[in-house]
This record gives sequence, structure tokens and C-alpha cells, in this order.
Amino acid sequence: MTHRTRVLLGSPLAAALLCACAATAPKSAMLTYESVPDGAEIFEGGKSLGAVPVTRTYQSDGKSSTIQTRDVRAVWPSGAWTTFFTLLPVGSDRVATLERPEDAPGLQQDLEHAKQVADARKRAAARNREFQQTDINRASARCKQEQARGSNGLSDDCK
Repeated sequence: MTHRTRVLLGSPLAAALLCACAATAPKSAMLTYESVPDGAEIFEGGKSLGAVPVTRTYQSDGKSSTIQTRDVRAVWPSGAWTTFFTLLPVGSDRVATLERPEDAPGLQQDLEHAKQVADARKRAAARNREFQQTDINRASARCKQEQARGSNGLSDDCK
């Protein structure tokens, strides 16, 4: 049994399989930044990554099973801020929630901003649902029949 194992591991097929596994092994990790209250802007190395949620992919050095993220700073409209970094297992997909410091002034301003952000997201989600429904309607058999006939008076949901 031991002899067969050595032969298999020494074979060109085994070498190819090991290379294929190494080529498909994860080499990065993902981290999505969120904030409480919502609406903080994320900075990394002094550069804005945008308003939360922000998803970053961090690359492995190939030597370790963990990746240390760079320091990020979450800044709320009031000027309150916090910094964050973490160690991510290679291949992971995690969420980090950065919390506004309790003792920072301007909490009401940040809460109002968070409400505006939530309202804007709800409006965007409603628009996306409308667009999806329009696409579904246009793809329906009835709409395709109307389009095939070249009807000038296409139903409103087929336009």
C-alpha cells in the first residue's frame, strides 16, 4: 500500500493534479465594510473608497493563510471617525461593521444622514424592481406576439 502511494505521488498525473489544486487555491479574501449609523465614507491610505457598503478584495502574499488588511478610516458627515484593520483567512468573505464613537459630537447629524441614505436605497431598489418587471413583461409570450405582429399600439407593459 505504501509503495502504491509513493508511485502515485511520484507520477506525472499526481504532479499535474497538485499543480491544478495549487492554481485554484484561493489567493485572496473579501471584506465588506458597513457602518453604524449607516452612511460613513471609507478611506484607505487617504483615498476614498466610497460610502458604505464598500467591498474590498485583499490579495494574499502566498506564504500565509491569513491576510492583514490595511487600516481603513470610516468618517461620518459630522466628522466623527474610527479606524479598523483585521486579519482575514485566505478565501474568506467577511463583513466588518464600523461603529461611530459614542462620545463624538454630531450624532443627530449622522443619524439624519443615515435616514437619507436608507431612503435613497429604498428608492433605488424600487426602481430596480420596476426595471426588472418591465424586462419580464417584454419577454412574455403576449408581448413577443405583439412585437412580431409589428403592432404600433403595443400594450403599455410591452413598450
